[in-house]
Amino acid sequence: KNFAIGLAMFTFLFLMVDFLDRIDNVLAEKASPLIVLQYFMYKIPLMVNLMLPVACMFTTLFTFGLLSKSSEITAMRASGLTIAWLSRPLLYFSLMLSVFSLILGELVIPVSERRQKELYNIDIRQKDKRGGYSQTDFWWRRGNNFFTVNLFDSRTSTLQAFSEFEISSAWEVVKRTDAQEATWLDSVVGWTMKNVSLYHLDSTPIKVEQLPALPLPIKEQPRDFYDFRNEPSTMGYFELRRFIKNQRNNGIATNQYLPDLYNKLGFPLVIVITALVVLPFTLRPARSGSMAFSSLAAIFIAFSYFAVDSFSISMGRAELLPAFLAGWMANIVLGIVAVVLNLGAEAPQ
Repeated sequence: KNFAIGLAMFTFLFLMVDFLDRIDNVLAEKASPLIVLQYFMYKIPLMVNLMLPVACMFTTLFTFGLLSKSSEITAMRASGLTIAWLSRPLLYFSLMLSVFSLILGELVIPVSERRQKELYNIDIRQKDKRGGYSQTDFWWRRGNNFFTVNLFDSRTSTLQAFSEFEISSAWEVVKRTDAQEATWLDSVVGWTMKNVSLYHLDSTPIKVEQLPALPLPIKEQPRDFYDFRNEPSTMGYFELRRFIKNQRNNGIATNQYLPDLYNKLGFPLVIVITALVVLPFTLRPARSGSMAFSSLAAIFIAFSYFAVDSFSISMGRAELLPAFLAGWMANIVLGIVAVVLNLGAEAPQ
């Protein structure tokens, strides 16, 4: 019950802060209330996941703090029970929350984050209709085919100055296709190229064909060319790993994504670590001091995780720290603090 109350309270506060931060942009665009409601509803899974460690910390402080304040913890310890034994329910519960966080981050959050970004940028801000998703001078690869585009115009869903290069196993260009533009018609027809020039470079002499129009058989749709940043928050661990692999195969550097990849496995464990960090502080009021002071000290230490985590991830993206260390730095530091505090609390007073 304490956990449910804490999670609901912190998630609501987080949602209200985000609502107040976004509401001016939403009102300026005159979006429908239903779209706005959907947008904020899709933000809830990520907020819940971020607030799980905070809610678990709140539960530990409140539950064990009250037991300690009423001297029930003292009576238990006088009976020979150790802190390790007393913390077993907390440990099991926090481990269950860590598994839940891992599942939430893998299956639910990527879908909800992508959907809320689409709602905000496309349905509310309508960036695609204003050309806000246009981008210039980009390329991609599919197998032995390389594609280049001078400009993608999101207002008209056209690829301008399009070229395709077919590469042989010996890395020689055997065919080149140039088009003045490629226009998206619909999901059934796909793309159609206009003013096409086909160069058959594997023939002697080189054969050139001029065509007024030609279908472009690629699986990409206009949304695939939107100038989105591929943010790690919109991908689960396995999806991010596949994305990194594909980027490497395309010859694109991926070092900036590696800290986030390792952090996706490390973040759920912070629920357990945070609970163990604040546990020794809940035992103090029974012996001496103030419960309010202990709670503030515990909250300060627990919230320092987010500061250390953000700093280490940034250092990893800048390649100033090894990727694995950057992704797990906050867990390692806070884990050491948890061990030290609990060993000190276990010692005879």
